[in-house]
Amino acid sequence: MSFADRLYQAAPGWMQSMLLNGYAFQLHRQRFGAEFRSLFADWEASQWWDPARMRAHQDERVRAVVQFAGAHVPFYGRHWAEHGVNASQVQGVGDLPLLPTITKADIRGAGNDMLSVPPAQLTHGHTSGTTGSPLSLWYDRETVIANNVADWRQKAWGGLALGDWCAVFLGRVIVPVEQRRPPFWRANHVQKQLWCSSFHLSEENLPRYIEEIRRRGIRFLEGYPSTMYIVASFLLRRGETLPLRAVFTSSETLHAIQRDAFDRAFQCPVFDFYGHAERVVFAGECDRHGGKHLFDEYGVTEILDDEGRPVPDDQPGMLTGTTLWNRGMPIIRYRTGDLSARTSARCQCGRGLGRLADIATKAEDIVVTPDGRFVSPSVLTHPFKPFDQLRKSQIIQDAPDHVLVKLVPSSDFSDAHLAQLEAGLRLRLGDAMRIETRIVDDIPAERSGKFRWVICQLPHGCQVDWER
Repeated sequence: MSFADRLYQAAPGWMQSMLLNGYAFQLHRQRFGAEFRSLFADWEASQWWDPARMRAHQDERVRAVVQFAGAHVPFYGRHWAEHGVNASQVQGVGDLPLLPTITKADIRGAGNDMLSVPPAQLTHGHTSGTTGSPLSLWYDRETVIANNVADWRQKAWGGLALGDWCAVFLGRVIVPVEQRRPPFWRANHVQKQLWCSSFHLSEENLPRYIEEIRRRGIRFLEGYPSTMYIVASFLLRRGETLPLRAVFTSSETLHAIQRDAFDRAFQCPVFDFYGHAERVVFAGECDRHGGKHLFDEYGVTEILDDEGRPVPDDQPGMLTGTTLWNRGMPIIRYRTGDLSARTSARCQCGRGLGRLADIATKAEDIVVTPDGRFVSPSVLTHPFKPFDQLRKSQIIQDAPDHVLVKLVPSSDFSDAHLAQLEAGLRLRLGDAMRIETRIVDDIPAERSGKFRWVICQLPHGCQVDWER
């Protein structure tokens, strides 16, 4: 845990609010302003372009990014030479198959050779680590702005405007886990967000969250599907509703049973969107909810078979993405590990953006703590994010007060790393949970071929029937 995190956790509530708003102000300065407004206006227009015009735009940006990477990024200079290609051969999207695909292992192995400038000039990020193997990433300023524009265009499709309040259920530790009395939230006045703790969602506490959302007149929610499902399930068990204008979900597969619960509990449409820390693919739902639109201004998306060859539209394959923005750490033809298909039919909304079918990622369980708090798997990714030294991990809850954490580390994963990981899990699961860590040689996938990162073997009211 960083010094800033320790300071925040030790601070009284009023100081936590000050620290949160100070942090939000820094993010606001980084992500908004004239550049944001200009690009947002551009993308408001370009979403209606016909596919030919969008392809010409992508061709221009692909050519520039690939040539820049070949000249300024050591990894690509070596990697492409080994495969007998050079940047000048790539003049547009149609030439991308000339280049080899890359994986998370390639990026991790390249280290700073993936960068065009020193890390101090870039913004740092991590993958979520839901495979148990997080990845360290870097972004230039243009990428930070473009990602924020993509996020806010998706929000605009759901009716959320800058200045509207939204309750957010994500992975940050908003208040100490051992806190027993509300408030379990902090108000971010800079970005008009009510940050709600995802670690206090018990039967006793859930009514307090709902009362606060109602009291503030908040009409929008955003969160991980598994976390939002905890809230929706509680409402439905009590025969209640919380009418809203829109719910935004991301970071996990949104299952049909979850969407149905949100429709009934919140009585509003659900806008599910897909993005990841590698910043190469972004896709989201419009108000017709007929699949996801690719944000073609953001990146180029390919669907490939196991041999790396493009597959026809409407056939599933590996989702592979290329940045159109990030010159600080250009990620080109990156195999994401997720499966989808490009949809050939145009959406009734009239947008010219490409379309994706449902995206198949990992199905996870919800952990329930000894004191009755429901903890989403996505919020448990955060303690794993700093550790590039983990190849795989898995969390198994086999008793009300016990979780087994399996780890497949690299040789440079130390006892200090393990202690930091355990402390991060303790911070989120509480002192009553026994956390056992076990170093193993491998963690196999299930018979279905899927990898479940979190497995809860106990019955509880927020479990999802993953076969539905």
